[in-house]
Amino acid sequence: MSLIAVACSFCNPLDTSAQPSSQMDVTTRAPDAFYIPPPNVPSKSGALLRSELLKDVTLPSGMRGWRILYTTTVDDKTPATAVATVFAPLDPPMGPRAVIMWEHGTTGLLQKCMPSLTSAPARGIPALDRVIKAGWVIVATDYSFAEKNGPHPYIIGEGEARAGLDSVRAARQMPELVLDARTVVWGHSQGAHSALWTGIVGPSYAPDVEILGVAAIAPPGDQANLLSMNVSLDKWLGPFIAMAYSRFYTDIKFEESVRPEALAAAREIANLCGFDDRKRVAELMETFDGPTLATKTNAALAARLAQNTADQRISAPVLVVQGLADAVVLPAATDAYVNGRCASGQRLEYWKFPGLDHSTIVEPGTKLAEPLVKWTSARLANKPQANGCSQKTF
Repeated sequence: MSLIAVACSFCNPLDTSAQPSSQMDVTTRAPDAFYIPPPNVPSKSGALLRSELLKDVTLPSGMRGWRILYTTTVDDKTPATAVATVFAPLDPPMGPRAVIMWEHGTTGLLQKCMPSLTSAPARGIPALDRVIKAGWVIVATDYSFAEKNGPHPYIIGEGEARAGLDSVRAARQMPELVLDARTVVWGHSQGAHSALWTGIVGPSYAPDVEILGVAAIAPPGDQANLLSMNVSLDKWLGPFIAMAYSRFYTDIKFEESVRPEALAAAREIANLCGFDDRKRVAELMETFDGPTLATKTNAALAARLAQNTADQRISAPVLVVQGLADAVVLPAATDAYVNGRCASGQRLEYWKFPGLDHSTIVEPGTKLAEPLVKWTSARLANKPQANGCSQKTF
């Protein structure tokens, strides 16, 4: 067994003074036979392959959960399977339930790092008590794996989004639940990047999933700009990006995407899990100066990062959330992203929370919880969002 601070996924490993918050540490286990696809996997995306009730895990009072294995795709040529966790109230109201599609922040690149393997798989999802009270069902993907163990399509917007969309399709096939088409997407950090891309590709890839809103919390919407502003983040996440891109893009090679002085460290970091291996990640990051990624000299890599900027129109209402004490996804980076989207004509709301950092923005009791649930309720009720862009500081 090992330990991982789930709420602190996507924090900076160089900040060794940071301690797990009220989320506490939770145990993780290795992937078991549930994660192995059966023979003759259907070619149709979103097919439920198996499901089982969660056992020996900690869930909030009033909540039950399952894990599901389902089919998905990374792109039009790459079939994959994925695991998601599904959370529902013990005593839901009558009738079909609306869905919160949850897309999690960085926990690692490989399947062994995924939230469904933790003893508290709902940790890191904000406003759980209010979600239970509202009677909503949460479907939380691990993202997809085209082969055993990984990697998953990290910061590949369409690949991340497809895994989330197909998780909702698969959850609808569970006999224990009755879900309707109404879906609001929530994502944090990497998951906020995925959430924005879900809003972009959802109408074409999964028109049967009715996306009524997209809430992106601490979003690396323009990952390239963020990494240029936060070199320590590039040192840590660069290996994940290089490895994932080299797996799914034929014009990207891992060794050519990483600066020579960072190569040895990057090879090891790419196989580590969040804060399961936090101390080792920090040690490896100290072995070289400057960023990991060779974006200044590798035009193909720079082009692929630009390709995965979430800068296409989203028809559903969009909410962007930023903690002003965030030292990971920097407020200046989110400001620049939001300004660019607003200038392009994207309709959105931008909420800022002084004093909240990358982890505390989604912790239990966060100031975000009440307004996020109120905003989500309005979306599920098909209430219109105001045109244009608005900003609010809480």
